[in-house]
Amino acid sequence: MKTQYYTASSLDGFIADRQNSLDWLLQFQGEAGEDYKAFIHKVGAITRGSTTYRWILDHHIYADPQHPRPRPYEQPTWVFTSRKLTVLPRGSTQEK
Repeated sequence: MKTQYYTASSLDGFIADRQNSLDWLLQFQGEAGEDYKAFIHKVGAITRGSTTYRWILDHHIYADPQHPRPRPYEQPTWVFTSRKLTVLPRGSTQEK
């Protein structure tokens, strides 16, 4: 078993910008292409912080609350946090 750390960050070492947005990162989605798809398919689990988790809920899954989008990954996800967060059931777009 091995652990890989994979992240994207700005030159100053941050994942999100000063407004906790990942928009700057998503502009590069198409550039990784098939290499990223092949890589993420081999990943067994994902970890993230609560701010990133909340941003994905607000700006991806529930950007249009009438038509929630699916979770961006199929893998189990662990969120590191000290606060209560909305929980998404595995494989679902609906909140509990």
